Amino acid sequence: MARLLIDDHLLRDVLTSRRPPDLGGLSPDGVATTSLWLFRLCSSWADPKVRRKLSSPVGGLPPSFQAAFRSRLVSLPDEIEVLSSRELAWSMAELSVRHRAYGRDLPVTMAEALAAAWRLRGGIAVCGADVDPNLKAAARADGIEFHTL
Repeated sequence: MARLLIDDHLLRDVLTSRRPPDLGGLSPDGVATTSLWLFRLCSSWADPKVRRKLSSPVGGLPPSFQAAFRSRLVSLPDEIEVLSSRELAWSMAELSVRHRAYGRDLPVTMAEALAAAWRLRGGIAVCGADVDPNLKAAARADGIEFHTL
């Protein structure tokens, strides 16, 4: 089995215990995320006065829970792997070129996700509120399991 790659929304939910770390049995070997998805989640908390799609669910929690979330976000638990753009950059470029030839343009965040799934030999899981149709199509074309939760 392999780790399941999760997006920033699902990472937030795992860190706040709104979703189990194995995502209800989809990922018994654990989860991973990309540098850019981690960056997007961190960015949503950079200005505590601003509430966005990613930060709103946690922003409504009591301050002590918000502080605990920030602490877990800043120093992710060891069981959550973060794949480096350094190790994925060439694959990202190759996948972007190949999928563009089939009419599936992949923004850099999605190219990183696809390359990470290849590297992990695992699937991708994204929040239903934030599904990129080109990533979904590219994953399916490449035989990568794609889950919308």
